[in-house]
Order: sequence, then C-alpha cells, then structure tokens
Amino acid sequence: MIKKILKTLFKSGKAATESAGKSMEFIDDLLEKEHIVNAVEGIRESTGKVVQSAGTVYQKTKDVIDDNINLDNLKEGAGKLVAKGKEATSDLADSMIESSETLKNVIKEGGDFVKGVLGDEEE
Repeated sequence: MIKKILKTLFKSGKAATESAGKSMEFIDDLLEKEHIVNAVEGIRESTGKVVQSAGTVYQKTKDVIDDNINLDNLKEGAGKLVAKGKEATSDLADSMIESSETLKNVIKEGGDFVKGVLGDEEE
C-alpha cells in the first residue's frame, strides 16, 4: 500500500513538474508573441507616417499647381484657339466654294465647247 501511495505521489510530482514546464513554455511563447505585437505596432506606425507623408506631398503638389496655373489664362487661350479654328474652317469652306464654282464654270464651258463642235458637225 505504501508502494502505491509513493507511486501515486511520484506520478503526481512528475505530472506537476510537466505542467510547470508546459506553463513556462506557454509564458515564453507569450513573451515571444509580445515581440511580434511590438513589431506589428512599429509597422503600423511606420505605415501611418508613410501615408501621412504621401498626403502632404499630394497637397503640396496640388497647391503648387493651383498657384502656378491660371485657369482664366487657359480658358482665354482655348477661346482664341477655337476662334482660329472657326476662321480656318470658314476660309477653307469659302475656298472650296470658289473652287467648286470655278470647276462648274470649266465643266459648263467645256460642255458648251463640245456641243458647239458637235453641233457644227451635225449641220
């Protein structure tokens, strides 16, 4: 009976030692994970700083563009360009009409000449 009690105590002691060892491993794992958590926090902070810097660069670029580009000047230049385009189109249309009239006159005169020559032969 004493043997059984000692055996039971020995097994209990062994189980307690194993449990304590596992508890220590668990605590070690937690401590290691804390390093991971700290690293993740560091990455979050760095990412936030990068995003903030990108926003600052974007805003500065936008401000420089707004300060250096005058929309009124762009509109005025576009208006002048459109006016020149209309003028060129009008000139081209007039030229085509003149050419067309000239071509009509040449064709009519050619037709009259041919009729005159053929008409003279028919008589």
